[in-house]
Amino acid sequence: MSSVLVCGRGESLNSIKQLDGEYDRIILINEFNRFVRESEDLAQFLEGKNITQFLNITESGLDKEFVEKYNINDVYITRMRPNGDHSNWWRGLRNHYGPEEFGLECKYQPEVLEPYMHIVENSSDIALLFSVLTLDAKNIDIIGVDFYEADYYLGHAEPDVQNEDDTRRIMGAHKKIVSLFPNTNFKYYTKSSFNSEEKNCVSVRV
Repeated sequence: MSSVLVCGRGESLNSIKQLDGEYDRIILINEFNRFVRESEDLAQFLEGKNITQFLNITESGLDKEFVEKYNINDVYITRMRPNGDHSNWWRGLRNHYGPEEFGLECKYQPEVLEPYMHIVENSSDIALLFSVLTLDAKNIDIIGVDFYEADYYLGHAEPDVQNEDDTRRIMGAHKKIVSLFPNTNFKYYTKSSFNSEEKNCVSVRV
């Protein structure tokens, strides 16, 4: 697979109409079902695209209208299959089974990610690793990942409270991943100050 777009939920999603590339796959992180009902730009952009939906441990973000309207190829939880080792958070049990309510299989992350999971700070890191290791993406664009230096898209509030330490940790994880895969091109459309300084990574301020 050549080109993947990873969509986080940050304010930089306001610039999604600026993206002029063709993507083999789009990865949506967490709850986009509310966004597409409130944003005509986003709804039009996603229509007809091949979508992989990532869900966090709460498994929220899917509903009947969203599932029926969009081409959701796969659904993944941002955890790996439990193996009895409770010392690793990424082996946590599923508790909700939300996608199954809509006839969708919710898959665990592929085992090929295991050697890199210690790097991970949030779901966007997992989406990058998945794109490289599972989809064999050569070009990854990222939008809506603002590292908590901007608001959420459409003014949506989230219950989690983030601070400067969280921003530094998550930025550090992204920089590490970018450095580990020099043959993959990463392009961030972001409202953050993120800059990896690696030759294979470009940040576009939007």
